[in-house]
Amino acid sequence: MARKSKVARSRQRSNIFFGSMALLLVIFVMGTAAWWWNQKRNAIDPKTLCPLHGPLGHNILLVDKTDPLNLAQKAAFDLLVTDLVSNKTPPGFLLSIFVLGDNFVAQNKPLVELCNPGDGKGHNELTENIKQLNRMYKDRFLNPIFEQSTQLLSIAPAQESPILEMLQMVSLNAIQKHHVDGPKTLIILSDLLQNSKQLNMYKGLPNFAQFTNTPYAQKTKIHFQEVDIQIHYLQNSPQLQGEGLFLFWREYFKAAGSKSVALVALPG
Repeated sequence: MARKSKVARSRQRSNIFFGSMALLLVIFVMGTAAWWWNQKRNAIDPKTLCPLHGPLGHNILLVDKTDPLNLAQKAAFDLLVTDLVSNKTPPGFLLSIFVLGDNFVAQNKPLVELCNPGDGKGHNELTENIKQLNRMYKDRFLNPIFEQSTQLLSIAPAQESPILEMLQMVSLNAIQKHHVDGPKTLIILSDLLQNSKQLNMYKGLPNFAQFTNTPYAQKTKIHFQEVDIQIHYLQNSPQLQGEGLFLFWREYFKAAGSKSVALVALPG
């Protein structure tokens, strides 16, 4: 009986040992699978910092620098950019920044185009390198954007302001290029006064219904399907910036398929 008890105890110890090993193996496999899934889920493109499956949303900033900003406008612009980068572009969202000058051909591509990779907030210290995430967020996202923001301002007025042509470039080289399924927002900083050989709004504002049938309107036609438009207009020529001008642009973006259009004056 004693011998039997000894064999039973030995078998019990073996069962406990192998059971513990099996449990540890299961924990290891599950932990490895969780780590692998987390790495795959958070994998980003090394160049754009966007998720490998594509951006979750898209913010586009178009800055009209054909007229210099006054002191108050510069301060308001700094606040707008800081808020856009820090608060309005969450992790996984793509931010494209365009500048409008008198030569839209030379400036038809984004000045900078990066996704917010996210910092260390909300990440697991056991499976991720928090310091590395914070460093990447600062060095590869924040710094390049704020460094480029100085190029968005002009010190001298330009000869022309081809707003329609530049909006077409934004449509082609940002909205239609990336085909983002999530929210899309176009933020425009401009006085909204087109000034080109084909259309000079300083000399007269066309009726949109008449304008849309012209060859020039057809040539500069754009597509902004499901894009929210936010316009911060520069009050450079108040005598020309009345309800007629704003109505023209509302109808213009509505015809382009935009989701909404909001206009607000930039302080200054």
